[in-house]
Amino acid sequence: MLRFSPGRRFTRLRRGCRRVLAVAAATVLVATACGSPGRQTPDSWSTPGRGGVLRVAVPTDPPSLDPFTTPSYAVAYGHLLAAIYDPLVWADPATGAIRPHIAESLTPSPDARTWTLVIRPGVVFSDGLPFDAAAVKANWRVHADPATGSAGAIAATGLKLTVADPLRLTIELPGPNAHFDRAVANNLAYVASPRALNDLVSLRTEPVGAGPFVLAERVPGRRLTLRRNPHYWQPGRPYLDQVEVHVPSVGKTQVESMAAEDFDLTTVGDPAQVKEATAEKLGVLPIQLGGGRMLVFNTRRPPFNDPAARRAVVNSLSADEIDRRFFRGAGTPAHGIFGSTSQLANGRLAARDDDPEAARAGFDKLTAGGSRPFDFTFVAVGVEDPGSQASYIRAQVQRFPGVHMRIDTVDTATLIRRSISGDFDMAVTGLWMSDPEPVLYDFLRPGSLTNISGYSNATVTEAMNAGRLATNPVARRDAYTRVQVRLNEDLPFWVYQEAANTVVFAPSVTGIQPHGDGLVLFDRIGLRR
Repeated sequence: MLRFSPGRRFTRLRRGCRRVLAVAAATVLVATACGSPGRQTPDSWSTPGRGGVLRVAVPTDPPSLDPFTTPSYAVAYGHLLAAIYDPLVWADPATGAIRPHIAESLTPSPDARTWTLVIRPGVVFSDGLPFDAAAVKANWRVHADPATGSAGAIAATGLKLTVADPLRLTIELPGPNAHFDRAVANNLAYVASPRALNDLVSLRTEPVGAGPFVLAERVPGRRLTLRRNPHYWQPGRPYLDQVEVHVPSVGKTQVESMAAEDFDLTTVGDPAQVKEATAEKLGVLPIQLGGGRMLVFNTRRPPFNDPAARRAVVNSLSADEIDRRFFRGAGTPAHGIFGSTSQLANGRLAARDDDPEAARAGFDKLTAGGSRPFDFTFVAVGVEDPGSQASYIRAQVQRFPGVHMRIDTVDTATLIRRSISGDFDMAVTGLWMSDPEPVLYDFLRPGSLTNISGYSNATVTEAMNAGRLATNPVARRDAYTRVQVRLNEDLPFWVYQEAANTVVFAPSVTGIQPHGDGLVLFDRIGLRR
């Protein structure tokens, strides 16, 4: 998922008695803390008791509640969508596998061109309509309609959908893709009632899904209340009676509010907040992701249509220094598009940075020894100040004669608009992905709206297509190794901080099953007995 993040986060472990225990894989961790009188040790894996209210934090008041236009990543409003709609399938961070949920199965043909989705019998929407293949088809068509403005369009566009029987949908893809199930989990998992699709404007404020909870009350700017769905398809679930969704008080981070016991669960992408959460003896479940915080170059026009110019900028910067200065050393400096724990990463292919001599040689050539100006504009969100990351970057590149960087500070909406339209030289962005499919594919696909760098390379396109077809993990890794090799040569963007979201929870919460980029399954979560 492509993300633009403001301020020093750019989009978006404790000492002493804290320990982090690996559970099933390094991507899903459970934090424990030294016990203290009157306070439980965090425990995410127990069976919850019946009843109670879970208070969930979101960064701001949700702009919408429909599954098409609502930002669905975990650090935004994904928890709301998960609670109201329930996923068709979900991505397990511990294994990378795609797990069924409302769907019984999602399977490909031998050539990976046609997939079959089978829905569980007996599932109904909260308005009483059956959850069937026709409902999924109708929702995916809304995603694919350009007028909707859905982020899911990257997965839904070009699909030929046929209702084979009430619970079976046949999906013919524009081209073979052995990992289409990951695209569904990441972009098309939430389905609204077909009746609600008749009025998409109302759906934004009056959601109708098949999840464990339904919207009961909304106090704009303060709180949303979800109550148990009496028509939920799993007998005896959910455990909770109610979920309250809150916006933190002005001046407080989500973790600060949790430490004050204002609420019980959130997901954060800022490593400094994770460090704060563990220090406060809150539970943490880190989810390692691909992508990360990055600088992106506009390769369509000078000066960054020249790979040498991009390389000189990257060589002048240090991912380690950015982590120390702006993330209190709590993050993980990146060395490529895949995180160090990813099965697709190749540690021998680390992108180079922090090479002042190479930067000096590169800029010396570009500026003819400082006699020819090398000017460019860096677009960033927020207010320019001497302590900002933008100011750090400017100071680093302007060490070299002839180089001048102007900082253009804008709001988030303007950054998005200018990035998509190509109206920038260098900008900040972020790519958070539990799998390359379909986010990285679209980020690198020539002509895609999310390919904001304008990058086009036949070798990369060929390797990405090979990755789509590879069912063997080794073959898939080999394909993405070819992608990494070429990206390191061309540098259309520079990833400087690995992506990681962290589920943060109060000691009173348990039954947490993370999925995707740090969401939870709301049929399983609850309060400790």
